[in-house]
Amino acid sequence: MRRAGGTVLLGLCLLLPGALGAQTQTPLAPLILTLPISVRSAGLGGASVALNGDASATFLNPAGLATIRNIAIEGAVQRYPDGSLEGFAAGAFRILQFDLGGGVHYLRFSDSSAVADNLQWTGSAVYRFGLIALGSTLRYVSLADSAGAVRRSATMDMGLGIHVFDLMTLAFAVRSLESWRVNGGPLLLPVSKHAAAAFNFTDPQLTARLLGTVEVIWQDRAARRTLLGLEAGAVLSGVGIVGRLGYGAAPAGAGQKELSLGAGVVLSRFNIDYAWQRRTRLGREIHRLGLRFTL
Repeated sequence: MRRAGGTVLLGLCLLLPGALGAQTQTPLAPLILTLPISVRSAGLGGASVALNGDASATFLNPAGLATIRNIAIEGAVQRYPDGSLEGFAAGAFRILQFDLGGGVHYLRFSDSSAVADNLQWTGSAVYRFGLIALGSTLRYVSLADSAGAVRRSATMDMGLGIHVFDLMTLAFAVRSLESWRVNGGPLLLPVSKHAAAAFNFTDPQLTARLLGTVEVIWQDRAARRTLLGLEAGAVLSGVGIVGRLGYGAAPAGAGQKELSLGAGVVLSRFNIDYAWQRRTRLGREIHRLGLRFTL
Protein backbone atom coordinates (compact mmCIF):
# COMPACT_ATOMS: atom_id res chain seq x y z
CA MET A 1 0.00 0.00 0.00
CA ARG A 2 2.81 2.38 0.89
CA ARG A 3 4.49 1.75 -2.48
CA ALA A 4 1.20 2.29 -4.36
CA GLY A 5 0.57 5.53 -2.51
CA GLY A 6 4.05 6.75 -3.34
CA THR A 7 3.50 5.96 -7.02
CA VAL A 8 0.24 7.95 -7.10
CA LEU A 9 1.87 10.89 -5.33
CA LEU A 10 4.77 10.86 -7.79
CA GLY A 11 2.33 10.84 -10.72
CA LEU A 12 0.44 13.82 -9.30
CA CYS A 13 3.69 15.75 -8.85
CA LEU A 14 4.59 15.13 -12.48
CA LEU A 15 1.15 16.17 -13.81
CA LEU A 16 0.63 19.22 -11.60
CA PRO A 17 3.19 21.57 -13.29
CA GLY A 18 1.67 20.85 -16.69
CA ALA A 19 -1.84 21.50 -15.43
CA LEU A 20 -0.78 24.76 -13.78
CA GLY A 21 1.04 25.82 -16.97
CA ALA A 22 -2.11 25.24 -19.02
CA GLN A 23 -4.12 27.36 -16.59
CA THR A 24 -1.62 30.23 -16.64
CA GLN A 25 -1.04 30.51 -20.38
CA THR A 26 -0.37 34.09 -21.39
CA PRO A 27 -3.18 35.54 -23.54
CA LEU A 28 -2.03 36.56 -27.01
CA ALA A 29 -3.24 39.74 -28.73
CA PRO A 30 -4.16 39.20 -32.42
CA LEU A 31 -2.52 41.97 -34.48
CA ILE A 32 -5.48 41.88 -36.87
CA LEU A 33 -7.62 43.66 -34.26
CA THR A 34 -5.39 46.76 -34.46
CA LEU A 35 -5.66 47.13 -38.26
CA PRO A 36 -8.08 49.71 -39.73
CA ILE A 37 -9.97 47.17 -41.97
CA SER A 38 -11.89 49.80 -43.97
CA VAL A 39 -9.61 51.68 -46.39
CA ARG A 40 -11.87 54.70 -46.02
CA SER A 41 -11.45 54.76 -42.23
CA ALA A 42 -7.68 54.19 -42.61
CA GLY A 43 -7.50 57.48 -44.52
CA LEU A 44 -9.43 59.13 -41.68
CA GLY A 45 -6.91 58.15 -39.01
CA GLY A 46 -8.85 55.03 -38.02
CA ALA A 47 -12.05 56.92 -37.14
CA SER A 48 -14.82 54.52 -38.10
CA VAL A 49 -17.65 54.21 -35.57
CA ALA A 50 -19.69 57.14 -36.93
CA LEU A 51 -19.26 56.12 -40.59
CA ASN A 52 -22.38 54.50 -41.96
CA GLY A 53 -23.75 52.92 -45.11
CA ASP A 54 -20.67 50.75 -45.76
CA ALA A 55 -20.54 46.94 -45.44
CA SER A 56 -17.37 47.19 -43.31
CA ALA A 57 -19.57 48.50 -40.46
CA THR A 58 -20.06 44.83 -39.53
CA PHE A 59 -16.52 44.98 -38.08
CA LEU A 60 -16.65 48.55 -36.76
CA ASN A 61 -20.14 49.40 -35.48
CA PRO A 62 -23.12 47.26 -36.52
CA ALA A 63 -25.48 50.24 -36.21
CA GLY A 64 -23.69 51.75 -39.23
CA LEU A 65 -25.40 49.16 -41.45
CA ALA A 66 -28.79 50.78 -40.79
CA THR A 67 -28.52 53.34 -43.61
CA ILE A 68 -27.98 50.68 -46.30
CA ARG A 69 -31.10 50.86 -48.47
CA ASN A 70 -30.67 47.67 -50.51
CA ILE A 71 -27.24 46.03 -50.57
CA ALA A 72 -23.62 46.97 -49.91
CA ILE A 73 -20.41 45.12 -50.75
CA GLU A 74 -16.87 46.06 -49.75
CA GLY A 75 -13.42 44.52 -50.00
CA ALA A 76 -9.69 45.20 -49.96
CA VAL A 77 -6.37 43.38 -50.42
CA GLN A 78 -3.05 44.53 -48.97
CA ARG A 79 0.52 43.20 -49.28
CA TYR A 80 3.02 44.51 -46.72
CA PRO A 81 6.75 45.10 -47.24
CA ASP A 82 7.69 42.09 -45.07
CA GLY A 83 5.61 39.75 -47.26
CA SER A 84 2.51 39.57 -45.04
CA LEU A 85 -0.81 39.53 -46.87
CA GLU A 86 -4.10 40.99 -45.63
CA GLY A 87 -7.57 40.88 -47.15
CA PHE A 88 -11.16 41.41 -46.16
CA ALA A 89 -14.60 41.13 -47.73
CA ALA A 90 -17.96 42.19 -46.32
CA GLY A 91 -21.55 42.37 -47.48
CA ALA A 92 -24.90 43.55 -46.12
CA PHE A 93 -28.52 43.78 -47.25
CA ARG A 94 -31.82 45.21 -46.01
CA ILE A 95 -35.03 43.36 -45.10
CA LEU A 96 -37.88 45.64 -43.99
CA GLN A 97 -36.48 47.56 -40.98
CA PHE A 98 -33.59 45.15 -40.49
CA ASP A 99 -30.11 45.14 -42.02
CA LEU A 100 -28.07 41.96 -41.94
CA GLY A 101 -24.36 41.77 -42.70
CA GLY A 102 -21.20 39.77 -42.29
CA GLY A 103 -17.59 39.60 -43.33
CA VAL A 104 -14.24 37.88 -43.18
CA HIS A 105 -10.86 39.49 -42.43
CA TYR A 106 -7.63 37.50 -42.86
CA LEU A 107 -3.99 38.31 -42.16
CA ARG A 108 -1.29 35.89 -43.35
CA PHE A 109 2.13 36.65 -41.85
CA SER A 110 5.49 36.21 -43.58
CA ASP A 111 7.21 32.81 -43.43
CA SER A 112 9.74 34.08 -40.89
CA SER A 113 7.07 35.10 -38.36
CA ALA A 114 6.31 33.08 -35.21
CA VAL A 115 2.61 33.67 -35.92
CA ALA A 116 1.19 32.03 -39.05
CA ASP A 117 -2.10 33.92 -39.40
CA ASN A 118 -4.95 35.83 -37.78
CA LEU A 119 -8.58 35.46 -38.82
CA GLN A 120 -11.89 37.02 -37.86
CA TRP A 121 -15.45 36.40 -39.06
CA THR A 122 -18.47 38.56 -38.24
CA GLY A 123 -22.23 38.30 -38.43
CA SER A 124 -24.34 41.39 -37.68
CA ALA A 125 -27.98 42.39 -37.33
CA VAL A 126 -29.38 45.89 -36.81
CA TYR A 127 -32.89 47.24 -36.32
CA ARG A 128 -33.79 50.84 -37.12
CA PHE A 129 -36.81 52.73 -35.82
CA GLY A 130 -36.99 56.37 -36.81
CA LEU A 131 -33.65 58.07 -36.26
CA ILE A 132 -32.28 55.38 -33.94
CA ALA A 133 -30.55 52.12 -34.88
CA LEU A 134 -29.51 49.31 -32.55
CA GLY A 135 -27.20 46.54 -33.69
CA SER A 136 -25.18 43.58 -32.52
CA THR A 137 -22.28 41.60 -33.98
CA LEU A 138 -21.07 38.11 -33.17
CA ARG A 139 -17.36 37.88 -33.95
CA TYR A 140 -15.09 34.83 -34.20
CA VAL A 141 -11.34 35.39 -33.83
CA SER A 142 -8.48 32.91 -34.27
CA LEU A 143 -4.69 33.00 -34.10
CA ALA A 144 -2.44 30.21 -35.43
CA ASP A 145 1.27 29.99 -34.69
CA SER A 146 3.98 28.61 -36.96
CA ALA A 147 3.88 25.26 -35.12
CA GLY A 148 0.23 24.76 -36.04
CA ALA A 149 -1.33 25.49 -32.64
CA VAL A 150 -4.57 27.46 -32.99
CA ARG A 151 -6.34 29.66 -30.43
CA ARG A 152 -10.01 30.40 -31.08
CA SER A 153 -12.42 32.73 -29.29
CA ALA A 154 -15.82 34.31 -29.87
CA THR A 155 -16.91 37.74 -28.77
CA MET A 156 -19.85 40.13 -29.08
CA ASP A 157 -20.04 43.80 -30.10
CA MET A 158 -22.95 46.21 -29.60
CA GLY A 159 -23.66 49.48 -31.39
CA LEU A 160 -26.05 52.43 -31.32
CA GLY A 161 -26.49 55.01 -34.06
CA ILE A 162 -28.59 58.17 -34.18
CA HIS A 163 -28.86 59.12 -37.84
CA VAL A 164 -30.20 62.64 -38.39
CA PHE A 165 -31.10 62.34 -42.07
CA ASP A 166 -27.93 62.73 -44.21
CA LEU A 167 -26.54 65.54 -42.07
CA MET A 168 -25.25 64.05 -38.82
CA THR A 169 -24.60 60.76 -37.07
CA LEU A 170 -24.00 60.22 -33.36
CA ALA A 171 -22.68 56.74 -32.64
CA PHE A 172 -21.70 54.59 -29.69
CA ALA A 173 -20.16 51.12 -29.76
CA VAL A 174 -18.73 48.57 -27.36
CA ARG A 175 -16.39 45.96 -28.84
CA SER A 176 -15.63 42.63 -27.16
CA LEU A 177 -18.41 43.27 -24.65
CA GLU A 178 -18.42 39.55 -23.80
CA SER A 179 -15.91 36.90 -24.89
CA TRP A 180 -15.75 33.11 -24.81
CA ARG A 181 -12.80 30.83 -25.42
CA VAL A 182 -13.67 28.24 -28.10
CA ASN A 183 -10.52 26.14 -27.88
CA GLY A 184 -6.75 26.41 -27.51
CA GLY A 185 -5.00 29.02 -25.39
CA PRO A 186 -6.54 32.37 -24.43
CA LEU A 187 -6.70 35.40 -26.71
CA LEU A 188 -6.46 38.97 -25.45
CA LEU A 189 -9.71 40.66 -26.53
CA PRO A 190 -9.91 43.85 -24.44
CA VAL A 191 -13.20 45.67 -24.05
CA SER A 192 -13.22 49.03 -25.84
CA LYS A 193 -15.88 51.75 -25.70
CA HIS A 194 -16.31 54.22 -28.56
CA ALA A 195 -18.22 57.51 -28.79
CA ALA A 196 -18.20 59.28 -32.14
CA ALA A 197 -19.88 61.87 -34.30
CA ALA A 198 -19.84 62.61 -38.03
CA PHE A 199 -21.21 65.79 -39.55
CA ASN A 200 -21.78 66.70 -43.20
CA PHE A 201 -21.06 70.42 -43.52
CA THR A 202 -22.61 70.32 -47.00
CA ASP A 203 -25.56 68.40 -48.41
CA PRO A 204 -24.01 65.10 -49.67
CA GLN A 205 -26.53 65.11 -52.55
CA LEU A 206 -24.95 68.27 -53.98
CA THR A 207 -21.61 68.72 -55.77
CA ALA A 208 -19.40 69.79 -52.86
CA ARG A 209 -18.56 67.19 -50.19
CA LEU A 210 -17.26 68.04 -46.73
CA LEU A 211 -17.48 65.62 -43.80
CA GLY A 212 -15.82 65.77 -40.40
CA THR A 213 -15.66 63.03 -37.80
CA VAL A 214 -14.34 62.69 -34.26
CA GLU A 215 -14.06 59.54 -32.19
CA VAL A 216 -13.03 58.96 -28.56
CA ILE A 217 -11.95 55.48 -27.46
CA TRP A 218 -11.63 54.04 -23.96
CA GLN A 219 -9.94 50.63 -23.90
CA ASP A 220 -9.08 48.40 -20.96
CA ARG A 221 -5.50 48.82 -19.74
CA ALA A 222 -4.81 51.56 -22.31
CA ALA A 223 -4.80 55.34 -22.44
CA ARG A 224 -7.79 57.17 -23.90
CA ARG A 225 -7.42 57.93 -27.61
CA THR A 226 -9.03 60.63 -29.76
CA LEU A 227 -9.24 60.35 -33.56
CA LEU A 228 -10.02 63.18 -35.98
CA GLY A 229 -10.90 62.80 -39.65
CA LEU A 230 -11.82 65.09 -42.54
CA GLU A 231 -13.17 64.13 -45.98
CA ALA A 232 -13.59 66.76 -48.72
CA GLY A 233 -14.11 66.78 -52.47
CA ALA A 234 -16.57 67.25 -55.30
CA VAL A 235 -18.97 64.87 -57.08
CA LEU A 236 -20.83 65.91 -60.23
CA SER A 237 -23.43 63.67 -61.88
CA GLY A 238 -22.24 60.71 -59.79
CA VAL A 239 -18.55 61.07 -60.69
CA GLY A 240 -15.95 62.79 -58.56
CA ILE A 241 -13.02 62.62 -56.18
CA VAL A 242 -12.55 63.14 -52.45
CA GLY A 243 -9.47 63.55 -50.26
CA ARG A 244 -9.09 62.37 -46.66
CA LEU A 245 -6.95 63.41 -43.72
CA GLY A 246 -6.78 61.69 -40.34
CA TYR A 247 -4.93 62.24 -37.10
CA GLY A 248 -4.91 60.36 -33.81
CA ALA A 249 -3.08 57.85 -31.64
CA ALA A 250 -3.04 54.30 -32.98
CA PRO A 251 -4.01 51.21 -30.94
CA ALA A 252 -1.30 49.87 -28.64
CA GLY A 253 0.97 47.49 -30.50
CA ALA A 254 -0.08 48.66 -33.97
CA GLY A 255 3.12 50.58 -34.62
CA GLN A 256 1.25 53.16 -36.71
CA LYS A 257 2.04 56.87 -36.89
CA GLU A 258 -0.55 59.46 -35.91
CA LEU A 259 -1.04 60.99 -39.39
CA SER A 260 -2.72 59.24 -42.32
CA LEU A 261 -3.86 60.37 -45.76
CA GLY A 262 -6.40 58.98 -48.19
CA ALA A 263 -8.47 59.61 -51.29
CA GLY A 264 -11.42 58.15 -53.13
CA VAL A 265 -12.78 58.05 -56.65
CA VAL A 266 -16.57 58.06 -56.92
CA LEU A 267 -18.06 56.30 -59.94
CA SER A 268 -21.80 56.36 -59.33
CA ARG A 269 -22.43 53.37 -57.00
CA PHE A 270 -18.77 52.34 -56.95
CA ASN A 271 -16.07 53.88 -54.77
CA ILE A 272 -12.36 53.17 -55.20
CA ASP A 273 -10.56 54.02 -51.94
CA TYR A 274 -6.89 54.65 -51.24
CA ALA A 275 -5.07 55.25 -47.93
CA TRP A 276 -1.43 55.91 -47.04
CA GLN A 277 0.21 55.21 -43.70
CA ARG A 278 3.81 56.11 -42.98
CA ARG A 279 4.53 53.14 -40.72
CA THR A 280 2.94 50.01 -39.24
CA ARG A 281 4.18 46.92 -37.39
CA LEU A 282 4.45 45.18 -40.77
CA GLY A 283 6.49 47.81 -42.60
CA ARG A 284 6.76 51.41 -43.77
CA GLU A 285 5.05 53.39 -46.53
CA ILE A 286 1.85 51.35 -46.56
CA HIS A 287 -0.50 51.92 -49.51
CA ARG A 288 -4.02 50.49 -49.14
CA LEU A 289 -6.59 49.99 -51.90
CA GLY A 290 -10.24 49.03 -51.51
CA LEU A 291 -13.55 48.91 -53.37
CA ARG A 292 -17.05 49.75 -52.14
CA PHE A 293 -20.39 49.24 -53.85
CA THR A 294 -23.78 50.40 -52.57
CA LEU A 295 -27.25 50.21 -54.04
